[in-house]
Amino acid sequence: MQQISINEYLNSSNPWAKRLLGITEFSKNRNVQQIENEYNLDKYAKLLAVDLDSMEAYKALEFEQAGMHPIHGQMIISKGDDVFKTTVQEARTEFYSLIKSTVDKYTAENICELGCGYGFNLTLLGANAYGGEYSKNAVALGQKLGYDVREFNYYTAADYDFIKPNTTIFTTHSIEQIPDATVIIENLEKQKHKINYVVHFEPTVINERTSLMGLMRNKYMELNDYNRNLLYVLQSRTDIEIVELTTDILGLVPLNTTNLIVWKFKK
Repeated sequence: MQQISINEYLNSSNPWAKRLLGITEFSKNRNVQQIENEYNLDKYAKLLAVDLDSMEAYKALEFEQAGMHPIHGQMIISKGDDVFKTTVQEARTEFYSLIKSTVDKYTAENICELGCGYGFNLTLLGANAYGGEYSKNAVALGQKLGYDVREFNYYTAADYDFIKPNTTIFTTHSIEQIPDATVIIENLEKQKHKINYVVHFEPTVINERTSLMGLMRNKYMELNDYNRNLLYVLQSRTDIEIVELTTDILGLVPLNTTNLIVWKFKK
């Protein structure tokens, strides 16, 4: 892993440099139809169309379809405001180790990932892990591979009923698709008697960012219509205790960094 300058990452060959500066216009409306088109009808439909025999093979294909060869490819990641060049394999190992070690720390009898895709993260966490996912193609792929993945929509309160008693919930870059996290926290509140901890590995706007990289991250979230308020919704609730918080802990995309937020409902 080699540290590089921000100029080596955001230069004229990176389309996001021009988008962030307003030279090239770009914006998205992050609604259900956008998610349907981008994920169910594109990403997961393409994965489901390929006949492979293991979860790891599908994860490797997913990285390849994103332009990253899983073994020999190079990519740029971030830790805090520092930017590094590394291999795809090393970046993958570090990211998934973060997920496993953190969820293990807050483990319960059951572990549920909301917005789990086809369930790759479930393979890290043992037989008591299950998940919910919006994309029907992702659910079909996960079930084909033998994992407990069910249809789930963050906006539908009844969909949260599948959460089992004594569960730790976690999310990984799925709440980023929901511009306003209020509905998620309100729906989780209805299931709070079943929930031990909630662990988020999520990008979101952080208003306290003051560095150039931090300001660009907030602008990136705004242009993509990604989540604006997960942390602030949690902080505004008197019935919620935030037990662990590390912002910009790791970014497989340096402008779209993972924040680690662990919280629980107060008894």
